[in-house]
Amino acid sequence: MPMPTKNISKHKYKLLAVSYTIWLTTISLTPLDGFNLPSFSYADKIVHFFLYFFLTVFWLKAYPNLWNRKLAFIILVILWGVIIEFLQENFVPGRHGDIFDALANTTGGIVGLLFYHYVARSGA
Repeated sequence: MPMPTKNISKHKYKLLAVSYTIWLTTISLTPLDGFNLPSFSYADKIVHFFLYFFLTVFWLKAYPNLWNRKLAFIILVILWGVIIEFLQENFVPGRHGDIFDALANTTGGIVGLLFYHYVARSGA
């Protein structure tokens, strides 16, 4: 019996979005003892930007109908980034919440939304 490849292809984005979200949340809420980040100025903001850019694009590719509720969706992405920063500041030893990280998360999410609209949506 042949496997329906269209269904597998359709579900790979869902698996990617969920897996990426779990990975992002896990690394965001893990103490950074002994972990070396890039040392150039604003490197962590660039990382935050791209982490939330991909978070947004992956979820929109997985669930194209989210585009119909893009304002609610982007607010959820922004809140996710703010909540992660709050949790880092208050509950994760060795981590500190940063308003500029939250702004980088927000910017990445908004640019991801725009990227999806102008580039990735046509392939959805």
